[in-house]
Amino acid sequence: MPTLENAVDAGQAVPRTGLRYPGWGVVAIGFVLFFFSYAASSTMPFIYDPVMKEFGWTKTQATLIYTYQSGTGALLALFVIGPAIEKFGLRTVQFCMLASVATGMATFGLVNSLGTYYLAGFLIGVGQGTTLITIKVLVARWFMRNVGLAGSIAIAGSSLGGIVFPQLVTAFMPEFGWRLTFASLSIGVYIVCLPLCLLVKMDPTEEDVLSEAMPVGRTANAAETLRKAELDITFRQLLRQPMFLCIMFGIILIAAVDQGLFQHTVLYLTHNVGLSPELTASAVSVTFIVGFLAKFFSGGFFDRTSMKGVSFWYILVAVATALAFPIQGAMTVMLFAAARGIVHGGLVSESPVIAKHVYGPKFMNRVMPVMNGFFAVGSSIGPVLLALIADRFGYGVGFAVFTAIPIIAALLIWQVKPLYRDRLRALVAE
Repeated sequence: MPTLENAVDAGQAVPRTGLRYPGWGVVAIGFVLFFFSYAASSTMPFIYDPVMKEFGWTKTQATLIYTYQSGTGALLALFVIGPAIEKFGLRTVQFCMLASVATGMATFGLVNSLGTYYLAGFLIGVGQGTTLITIKVLVARWFMRNVGLAGSIAIAGSSLGGIVFPQLVTAFMPEFGWRLTFASLSIGVYIVCLPLCLLVKMDPTEEDVLSEAMPVGRTANAAETLRKAELDITFRQLLRQPMFLCIMFGIILIAAVDQGLFQHTVLYLTHNVGLSPELTASAVSVTFIVGFLAKFFSGGFFDRTSMKGVSFWYILVAVATALAFPIQGAMTVMLFAAARGIVHGGLVSESPVIAKHVYGPKFMNRVMPVMNGFFAVGSSIGPVLLALIADRFGYGVGFAVFTAIPIIAALLIWQVKPLYRDRLRALVAE
């Protein structure tokens, strides 16, 4: 039987494998890894109120754990993860990061001061943000034409976790306390994620990915076409491009808004609006349910529209943020939760599209961690910035500021061109 490589060399059509393509199995494993490893992220807002009551901390002190968590992940993503992947391999880095996430979750059982509280956040930050990067890199290695859809499906595991874990946390905290409840979230990472990390195929060959990267029926020189589409620049030159700066500031700004809103939603709805914990938990779950579904749409949407679609999505973030103002009861809070789910579902899945469409697979190991580092920087700034504004001026002013920021981010991303994707399309058309 002729191999894919022989078929390509002979000028035959590149075969299509559909759901039998092994990359979809990698996506399924990524889905499971996201489900368990992001349990802490989806439930973090539920810990703020109990620690504030027990220790007498302010909103800023309570939410600062997320700043330490995201800030740590940002530093690692910007300066460590890319070189570490190239030196030690993706599997080693991913295994260590998952172990750090689990240890950070388990540390919540020992919290007795701000120091141990922030230590838990630091350990989760070491692992969680970089686990996100390694899973995105893994999935992006297997896909080109469907990189957005594949990444969205994998990341949808975090949304499913956001549906399940907030309900479990609010159900178990009254009986078992917040320490044991949050520490138990580490079990899934230890017994499911770490073994899966050892089993998944991390490094696809050119023959593995060629059938997915090229359109149906394309013939000779497919592998050569993929290589010719690569940008003829160095990573250092890439970093100096004005377009790269637009990506950097755009991602930082949008991440600040996204996580600022998410980390303060529970406090705002319970303290300022006066909603019950049960209704608040339901609203958070609605956000993740809608976000779960939105990821499937947004990934395909970004595959088709590329950077213009990402810019449009940032405008939707401003609209969703403005919906926080009219919240009064169940109907308005569910509208806000649904809108937040839609926009959040796209925000966590656009970086593989940006990295692959703009810079191609050549720079994937270095660009993807840096972009996620930008997102982590913004995520670390957003919650504490909104907390400072809320403590001094109230949430109304904070939400007004956070409604304007996504518009600036959208204008920045609008300037970015999908260089690699356009080159590849032109070569395929020839």
